[in-house]
Amino acid sequence: MENKSKLNIWAGTGENTLLSNLSVRPFLYDDREYVSVEHAYQTLKSGRFCEDTYKDSRWDVGLIKIKGKLPAFTDDLYNIYLMKDLIHESFEQNPKAKKALLNTGDAVLTHTQDRSIWKTVFPGILTELRKLYGGEEKQ
Repeated sequence: MENKSKLNIWAGTGENTLLSNLSVRPFLYDDREYVSVEHAYQTLKSGRFCEDTYKDSRWDVGLIKIKGKLPAFTDDLYNIYLMKDLIHESFEQNPKAKKALLNTGDAVLTHTQDRSIWKTVFPGILTELRKLYGGEEKQ
């Protein structure tokens, strides 16, 4: 069995920060501009737009985690589907980051320091998108 390399993504330790949700990758989503995937997720995770979270000026600093004012809505995996959609839109609108994801090749992506569902869900989303984007390039 092949031993694939592992690639951890964790902004706090500077590991592959371009792929992190905290990375400054401005993109439009539902006609609003977000600084990062995390900015969009924290603003929208409750299932409705949170003006206070969206307008928090600390987002402009980048590579910063700010907890949204409202709790995540998790029914029917809403929060996970939202995250996947936001990451996808961010990569689509930021070709340099999309290329960085593709350049990870077949490495096993990890998010080892996380202690929540995102420890496995986040790298799973990235792996799924990498496979999708790799297939697009071959067409």
